[in-house]
Amino acid sequence: MCAVVPSLLPGVAQVWWARAEEARPGHDALLTPADRARRSRLRRAADRRRSTVAAAVVRLVLGAHAGAEPTALWIDRTCARCGGQHGRPWLPEVPDLQFSVTHSAGWVAVAVFRGCPVGVDVEEVGLFEDGELGSIADQALAPEERAELARLPSEDRARAFTTYWTRKEALVKATGEGLATPLDRLVVSPPAAPARVLRWAGHDDRASLRTLEAPPGLVGALAVVGGTPLRVYEERADELLDQTSRRLPGATTRSQR
Repeated sequence: MCAVVPSLLPGVAQVWWARAEEARPGHDALLTPADRARRSRLRRAADRRRSTVAAAVVRLVLGAHAGAEPTALWIDRTCARCGGQHGRPWLPEVPDLQFSVTHSAGWVAVAVFRGCPVGVDVEEVGLFEDGELGSIADQALAPEERAELARLPSEDRARAFTTYWTRKEALVKATGEGLATPLDRLVVSPPAAPARVLRWAGHDDRASLRTLEAPPGLVGALAVVGGTPLRVYEERADELLDQTSRRLPGATTRSQR
């Protein structure tokens, strides 16, 4: 059965999940020379597999939405500060089709939204040495966020901090500012509460957040700046990756959450 990409409806964000281990030699046909050059600079085989899967999913999904061959899409990554090819990726020929990519612990997530910048982040909930979490929190969290973290049982703090981090990282990825933004000046809701921005001086008041249904052991967040996603459609990209032809069938609409 052929995989299909649902139509990207107004106000709907799509997030596609894939495992790096799903990389196959046939996926190279979906990659451009720039994609392969970027992959070749990675030393670890696991990182090269992740790069393959991420590029393949990006091109399959964006190609379906743009009505273009996946390899024909020009993805520009020019950094606004230094001109290097490591900035926020975008499609100069289809600028309203916004997307973001993240990876952690062998998983890749690709988010797509139309009309407003989107950012996605996923992180593995890790183990912290004594005192390590507090030191990192001092740099990344605002005073009220640190106070909230300190009130939690010690066994819950790693996941809570990771939730704070992914919410903030998704936002700064959407703006393209990355970690150049002081994260302690960006305040988001507590981990147990629905994801939202509480304070972010100098940025659009309509910046919005959503918590993602990440795989076990991971935490994920989606951000849209300048608009609000009414629904978030999350899907595994297995069928897309199984299809190694260079063009998907026309997008069709399926039920979306």
